[in-house]
Amino acid sequence: MFIVILGWLYVIAMVAITTPSAWVGLAIFLVGGLGPALLGLYVAGSRARRARKMRPDDAAAQTASPPDRGPAHTHDRVE
Repeated sequence: MFIVILGWLYVIAMVAITTPSAWVGLAIFLVGGLGPALLGLYVAGSRARRARKMRPDDAAAQTASPPDRGPAHTHDRVE
């Protein structure tokens, strides 16, 4: 995926270089190159973001101790 995006950015950069104005070239590169590239990266990473959101935080689960709630059977206590 990254090689396709790099190729796309290279082609758009070559098109932007051939424009007569630097401002038009910059606009072509930003709108036609970086915009679609960032959108493609965002869409490609959506599955990883969704999976990361669905799983519990491993680091927090390992460091946090379970709360102490006393004995399991409170009805067996003698008062």
